Amino acid sequence: MREMFDRIAGRYELLNALMSAGLNRIWNKKAVEATRLKPGERALDLACGTGSLTRDLARRVGPEGYVLGVDFSKEMIQAAKKRPAPNVEYRLGDATDLQGVEDGSFDAATIAYGARNIPDLDALFGELARAVRPGGKVVCLEIARPQGRFFATFYGLWFDRLVPWLGAKISGDAWAYSYLPHSVKEFVASGELAEIMRRNGLQDVTWRKFSGGIVTLYAGTKPG
Repeated sequence: MREMFDRIAGRYELLNALMSAGLNRIWNKKAVEATRLKPGERALDLACGTGSLTRDLARRVGPEGYVLGVDFSKEMIQAAKKRPAPNVEYRLGDATDLQGVEDGSFDAATIAYGARNIPDLDALFGELARAVRPGGKVVCLEIARPQGRFFATFYGLWFDRLVPWLGAKISGDAWAYSYLPHSVKEFVASGELAEIMRRNGLQDVTWRKFSGGIVTLYAGTKPG
């Protein structure tokens, strides 16, 4: 898995924009809003990839704030560092074992499009909850499979057929973008993920679907 993400790091953001028809920017905005971060606060972005959401969080907290982006792919981190910001730090690390991250040291924590790649979701959300302060937000943005007939038909054509072809053409890695629709099919249902968040120390867990159910945004709060 790590080697796959290393291989596609150079074209990762371009392909995300193309595959989502630019909607990924809107989805990221929704995730940032859900954190309820204020200027000067601290955010943690797990599975940060090349830093798209990380940079959005950094703009939210402003120059007096701080954002830490963590990813297990060395090439993704290197690509993220090519677009530096004074209030952003990137680290290579394991989202299920956050070495060097103190308990309650962030006001909010996020993970976008990465949860379905992590086998141990209890460990992931346990670490996310541990990292935020009491009253802090944990936000998860993830691709989903829509249920309505129109969007389900569109999804089947676009994600199951055109995305693997497009990804192979642009990235040169056919397997990586065939993996995408497979990983979405295998991911847990919305209610199950919400329950995982609750049993790992989060409360008031909600989820909302956007773009006809193509993505789901989850949010929970660490008890005060």
